Amino acid sequence: MSEEEKTILGHLIRFPERAAELVEGIEGSDFESAKHKAIFEAIVDHMGEGFDNLTLSNALKGQGWEINPSDLLAFGEYAFDGVDTTQCKERIKLESQKRDLSSFLTSKVKDLKAAASDIEEIRESLLEKLSALPGESFGGKLIKTPSDFSTELQDISENKRPLLYSGLKDLDDLIGGFRRDEMSIITGETSSGKTTLASAHLPYRISQAGHPVLIASFEMKPPAILKKMVQMTKGRPFNELTPGEIQDGLDFVSELPLFFIDVYGELGLRELKGCLFYARRKFGIEFAVLDHLHYFLKFNADQERQAIDSALRNIKTWAMQLGIHILLVVHPTKLTYDNAVVHLNDLKGSSGLKQVPDNVFSIWRPRGEDDLKKPENQIILYVLKVRDDAGDEGKVILTFDKRSQSYSDSGPDLARSAQGERSPASSPSSRTLQGRDWLSGYDS
Repeated sequence: MSEEEKTILGHLIRFPERAAELVEGIEGSDFESAKHKAIFEAIVDHMGEGFDNLTLSNALKGQGWEINPSDLLAFGEYAFDGVDTTQCKERIKLESQKRDLSSFLTSKVKDLKAAASDIEEIRESLLEKLSALPGESFGGKLIKTPSDFSTELQDISENKRPLLYSGLKDLDDLIGGFRRDEMSIITGETSSGKTTLASAHLPYRISQAGHPVLIASFEMKPPAILKKMVQMTKGRPFNELTPGEIQDGLDFVSELPLFFIDVYGELGLRELKGCLFYARRKFGIEFAVLDHLHYFLKFNADQERQAIDSALRNIKTWAMQLGIHILLVVHPTKLTYDNAVVHLNDLKGSSGLKQVPDNVFSIWRPRGEDDLKKPENQIILYVLKVRDDAGDEGKVILTFDKRSQSYSDSGPDLARSAQGERSPASSPSSRTLQGRDWLSGYDS
């Protein structure tokens, strides 16, 4: 509850003119934190005469709280556009009622043990208390009519929350763009190109359209991703660039709204959530890449399924709370044959990997006929699931250019009709850039 309480206090401190609206329906006793309760009650006490951070600080000191104006100012970071303060208040109120009910039940259990003869009276009191919780106090606020969602539908109609696009027209046309409030999964064999697509290409293209992107790659450090983006900018291999060209490319990338979680190895879900919420509040991120799932899961061998289910539900909830799109990289189970397309049933660990995501992508890189270790420069991106009716399942053919570490649309002529069955070979010109053969152009 700390996030919701800080959000309400942040709005009160940052927008005192909205105080009457923001305090409506909640009381100081609804706050779980004693400190937050004291700040809230101090604000309520000074609403009629106006208040500032110094006034509140002095009032709190009179009550024994050493809270400086700068400490109060820090709450303002939790007041940012897009937050539903009404929902925050409802959550605060519900949690308060749960605590009251828990205290009430504890008290009644003690009474029950002390006087078994009073069990009927206790039962009636419990029923009365329980029936009041969903009926009038909170449940009534959750039940709404279609007209209550008029503003949200108008926002969708007027494109006030624009879609995010990959820059790959065939993919964008197929899925209808990346939607906010959704979570997607991308998977594929080792060295199929999923890391380059998810952690480099998509953030680079989406940020170029002005949408802030957060990259959390636990396998690849930020300099390695930036190296790929510099190649995308300059269109040539990194080792062919002069120091001046590298700096010029980095300067261009530095102007993009790109942000990194700089960590290598494991990161817990609690820390990951903190990073996402901070990045949304501080930098307004709209798209986040998490590479990959198992790096922030901690579980015993027999608890993998439960850990994955819990993580997926949390990540999906964060996407909806923050109004962003989260792309999660997931590794498949060990496949029994080489050069296989990864299907939904091949995802490692849990049926939740099929059920929870809004979209599921599987990247497949055809290999040379004579040598499965030698990649071609075309890939097939299978769209295995699209929950929104604006998109469709299917596949798109993409071309990868090693020189620039970039993907582009290839068109339908290069598609394969089925796993392992080759279509007519593409022409030499379609496999060659500037006179050089780049068939072995993938890293991860």
